[in-house]
Amino acid sequence: MKQILECYFNDNHTSPITDTTTGEICCSDCGIVIKEKTVEQTNGLSTFSNEDFLKNARNGPPSKIAMSNMSKSSIISKKNVDAVGKRIVANNKAHFSRMRLWDSRSKNSNKERNLMRAFTVLDAHASKLSMPENAKEHAAYIYRKAVSKDIIRGSSIPSMMAASVFAACKQLGIPRSMNDTAKVANMSKKKLSRTYKRLVKNLELKVSSFEADYVSKISNSLSVSEKTARLAGKIIHDLKKEHLHVGKNPIGITAASLYLSAINYDEHVPIEKISKKTNISTVTIRKMIKLLRPFAAKYLKSIDLSV
Repeated sequence: MKQILECYFNDNHTSPITDTTTGEICCSDCGIVIKEKTVEQTNGLSTFSNEDFLKNARNGPPSKIAMSNMSKSSIISKKNVDAVGKRIVANNKAHFSRMRLWDSRSKNSNKERNLMRAFTVLDAHASKLSMPENAKEHAAYIYRKAVSKDIIRGSSIPSMMAASVFAACKQLGIPRSMNDTAKVANMSKKKLSRTYKRLVKNLELKVSSFEADYVSKISNSLSVSEKTARLAGKIIHDLKKEHLHVGKNPIGITAASLYLSAINYDEHVPIEKISKKTNISTVTIRKMIKLLRPFAAKYLKSIDLSV
């Protein structure tokens, strides 16, 4: 009892406890309330995985360019109540009704409808081409620039979006050919090429014709070994040092380098098979082989390179 009285009068509270219901901090010895209405410093959410974190997040989804409203949509409720739940006075009902009307009209503009349809097409293209999320966002960014500069006028939404997807893949070095993109977009290669050139010219996009690495993609389709693919990459690297790849089809050069590398490791792959897998004519592949001979000579053992 003496210890409790000393604790009460001397403010010597050595064993405080927190009441989570009332938010009070009390002394377990004397019962005095040391602090009331404390502020909880934690977020109150126990998360043990990414799924729990996303489910318990309080700040909404992240902002994405590949969404028409960039994940920041909001609407004015039709209920005439304020944030507390009280009914709005009659004098303000007409004002809120006008605000609700203009809010709905602003979200149904031509630009908004255009973006909604375009990004629906983008989702389909990204899924079929197995594009990573950063490439999808970059394609959406290019398309938004085209809309803001009114470049899309005169072109259909699917063709302009396909051109944006192809440009994004080329800038990020993702191996997606024009044939693959045109096939997914269900349009001719000529139409896609025309739209793509118009997009690059008007937006002044910096793209390289040989940044994408097609070696792994084509080598997997031909079922050659990893050492063959690595040697093909070395041959292409030496060719790029001399800047002889400019103006050449990157898929054709990759196909020719894989053909020469396969010969070096006794993995003979017929040119007809390579032509069928890459959709490149045998004549083009033979021309690329002649171009690559000087660069492949230092890697290849004494093998007859005649085709």
